[in-house]
Amino acid sequence: MSPIPFPGFIDFAKWDAARWTATAFLHDPEGKSAPCLGLVLENIHAGRAIFEAWLERLGAKDRYEELRIAIVEGDILGEAAGYSVHVSSDPLNTERRLKAEGRICVEWDQAILPSRFNRMTPSPDSTWLRQFKVDLKKYKRYSLIPVSTSKEPLFDCAIEKTEIHFRMVSKLTKSDFDSLVLPANSFDSESIQ
Repeated sequence: MSPIPFPGFIDFAKWDAARWTATAFLHDPEGKSAPCLGLVLENIHAGRAIFEAWLERLGAKDRYEELRIAIVEGDILGEAAGYSVHVSSDPLNTERRLKAEGRICVEWDQAILPSRFNRMTPSPDSTWLRQFKVDLKKYKRYSLIPVSTSKEPLFDCAIEKTEIHFRMVSKLTKSDFDSLVLPANSFDSESIQ
């Protein structure tokens, strides 16, 4: 049986048009609001279209955590030091929502899960990711938002989430979904440090 496309969150044409260039962490210095994780997009109009489609599907809160976000930290051979942000789907959570709604579930033994990732290479003294983790521990939630390259966040497109996967490169295996952030030959030799 050939793999079938899973009804995921990555519309290739929109993502290609939006051009994801960076990730931003928004922190409230007064400590009154949960943090935001921003996808910085060169074409913010295409970025808005991505988020509007997500909002139509999920609402303002991703109750079943169908949109999967992972941050993979650690060194990758041939890459500058930093971390990778991976955006994809969680089919098990989508299946859970469908069951809760009493809808028919499709049985997948294989599926194609489109995803996108971006490698971030902050300066060694950057504290943004660390602060995001502190805020997340405090609030137990965050908002995923689009951000323009002129650093304007589109809060009206925010999607509240409670789940994020923090991973380490050294813990990834060849069959691990987040291993997509690694070069294709990573498991052919001792490429992961």
